Amino acid sequence: MLKLSETGFFCDINDSGRLSSAFLYVCVDGCLDSEGEEVEEVFVLAYGYSGAQSQFDFLFKRHSTNGLWYYTDSSGGEWKGARTYPKNAYPLYTEEVAGFQGWSQQDLSAQQILEGLWEDYFYFDENEEVAVLSTVLDQLDKNETTAYSEGFDMDVLWDVSPITNFTAQYSDPDNT
Repeated sequence: MLKLSETGFFCDINDSGRLSSAFLYVCVDGCLDSEGEEVEEVFVLAYGYSGAQSQFDFLFKRHSTNGLWYYTDSSGGEWKGARTYPKNAYPLYTEEVAGFQGWSQQDLSAQQILEGLWEDYFYFDENEEVAVLSTVLDQLDKNETTAYSEGFDMDVLWDVSPITNFTAQYSDPDNT
């Protein structure tokens, strides 16, 4: 049985007050690896803009055993690809991996956990664009453009950001 053990949220609002990017991650305990051992997996739902202000959404999974980041659109059902980092370019996940694992029942269950949290963080605005609830923004650590939950694991943001084609990209300031 899968259990939610941690939740983290990050968002970036552009100068016009629109959502530039948002990352909601969950750590899910009770996943079984290929040897039947219980592990924790990280799943991320990401929204952002990519040119001409068109919205894109992604679903990610960090595999607990091999460290790969799997990605697909948020409709799920199959992983579109998986990435790792080249030995000389850690921590940028830019190297595409062939022969990655397929979508599992555990992936579906974790996706459903994320979808169950969606209305706690997001809504559709009058333009049918994804926006962050003001009650969420009021509870987060924030500055003029970014807001994030206490204890947010920035490594998650820095790992998945280069995989998206969002106009806003994030990287570890210590490794740039």
